[in-house]
Amino acid sequence: MTEIPVPTRQEVVDLLLAVLDGSSSRLAAAEWAAEMQENIESEDAEAVDPQMWHLLRLAATLDVQSGDKYLHSDNDIREWIEGRK
Repeated sequence: MTEIPVPTRQEVVDLLLAVLDGSSSRLAAAEWAAEMQENIESEDAEAVDPQMWHLLRLAATLDVQSGDKYLHSDNDIREWIEGRK
């Protein structure tokens, strides 16, 4: 079995910060997070940092829209980073 790279909590936080500052699109961030999530689930999701896993799962939903607005606001993302959601 090939070992897959598992992101750290800080790497996911950096991704979220990149979305907030505009250096990454929500779509690109969500696609990366979803791919990482899928890879980790194919291995052993219980063996990863729970805080990172929670943020990764949230990041995978960054591109979800409700009408013409994103389901998660920039304020939501800030709260995720601060660990309040």
